[in-house]
Amino acid sequence: MPLRSDWSSTTCPIARSADVLADPWVLVILRELFSGRSRFDQLRDATGAADSVLARRLSSMIDAGLLARSGEPRAGYRLTDAGRETLPILHAYARFSRVTDPDDEFGLTVTCGRCGEPAASVDWCPSCAAPLDADSTLWARRSMGGTPFALSGAGA
Repeated sequence: MPLRSDWSSTTCPIARSADVLADPWVLVILRELFSGRSRFDQLRDATGAADSVLARRLSSMIDAGLLARSGEPRAGYRLTDAGRETLPILHAYARFSRVTDPDDEFGLTVTCGRCGEPAASVDWCPSCAAPLDADSTLWARRSMGGTPFALSGAGA
């Protein structure tokens, strides 16, 4: 799903990954899937994407192996193992946002669900040395009241 160029066959792994993940809609959709929204209407309402834009991105994300359709009719989408691997990328974006705007009223706090400590890393808890994966990470989004919640919609 290239923005400007097709880097899908380049030898650079960063360029190939950017070919799939550099679209801002993809990152926002991933955020919402990790937040527990999985149905088309939920994703549309949470992202503000037009139906046609969302449908194209979801289709591209399925083609890229990030998502699969849930087995039940109208059940929505679920992250695949590859989709779950994008979590540290979202954490890096959230961390970068805090660095560039510490007073961001819509910030995202990442906490280790195992020990309860805030995470300063994007993929490992510096306190208990456990991975910050979809099954053990809590997010607190100021835009959602700041109450930590477990990531969902992540099951493959």
